[in-house]
Amino acid sequence: MQPTAMLEAGDPAPDFYLSAANAPGAEYMLSAAADAGPVVLAFVPDDESAARPLLEALAGVDWAQVVDRLSVFGIGTDPDALARLAEGLPFPVLHDRGGYVTDLYGVGRTTGGLRRALVVADPRCVIRFAWEVSDANDQVPLDELQSAVVEATEGS
Repeated sequence: MQPTAMLEAGDPAPDFYLSAANAPGAEYMLSAAADAGPVVLAFVPDDESAARPLLEALAGVDWAQVVDRLSVFGIGTDPDALARLAEGLPFPVLHDRGGYVTDLYGVGRTTGGLRRALVVADPRCVIRFAWEVSDANDQVPLDELQSAVVEATEGS
């Protein structure tokens, strides 16, 4: 698949069906999760030191104070790194075998794997927020992310 620009707010969020990296048999579908409320997708690089801060930032948010119902998924391509990253997280980390879903969302790649990216999809599977960086030192925009989650809940 040819690389494309990352999807933006207002674009349809492509549906997917992915397996959990650390839970054999557990599978997740975007549209099924969106039926319950907004969904946050965190695309992470294969480099664990670049991926961990993003996932831990999301795990540190008290989402119950933001919205009643929300699904959060980490998504990456290296099953071994993902299984290690998933340990202790309150949300599933999903294995995107071959990077198919990553490519659908237009998440870029660097020499170290994927860039870090966040997407918020509303219950209609429309993207409400999209963020992507290649520098592991860039701060995760948690305030913007939380605002997008609230808007996705109110606008559904």
